[in-house]
Amino acid sequence: PYTREKILKWLVLIDHYQTIATFGYANIESDVFIRDKNLQNISRLYALRRLIHAIDSLIRNTKFALRKSTDKETFSGYQKRLLKIDKNLGKLRIEKKRGNRVVELNINEKLFDLIMNELNEMMDDVNDKLNFSDMIFIHTEEYDPKKIKQSLKEKYINRA
Repeated sequence: PYTREKILKWLVLIDHYQTIATFGYANIESDVFIRDKNLQNISRLYALRRLIHAIDSLIRNTKFALRKSTDKETFSGYQKRLLKIDKNLGKLRIEKKRGNRVVELNINEKLFDLIMNELNEMMDDVNDKLNFSDMIFIHTEEYDPKKIKQSLKEKYINRA
């Protein structure tokens, strides 16, 4: 249950938020039917903030169980970096106002892409470290059932 709630849940949400941050919507139908660029861009920005939160939550939930102390240090560094990125998300917004009202919201795509690339690389490394520590896939020795059956058969036949 811990793995499902504290690891799997966040891994699924991270994929979901990456999709929304990239496209603005989770479903392809929205790309076709929703034409409001402001809505798409605000959705992307909120998804990016949630993506950062989800990665941080995943790291907090798993850091204690990592096998290597260097991996724990790496995760701590990632948490500091996520906090710094989160504090600077306001720099992504390019607003055109009429009076006090925002009439057009755009995103600094160059900076947005740099952040997304960094988060993707971070997640690749986090997944590798979690997998190495058997928190995603448990590594077991492969065995051949036929060989085991044969050795048991020989053991019982050759008993004296």
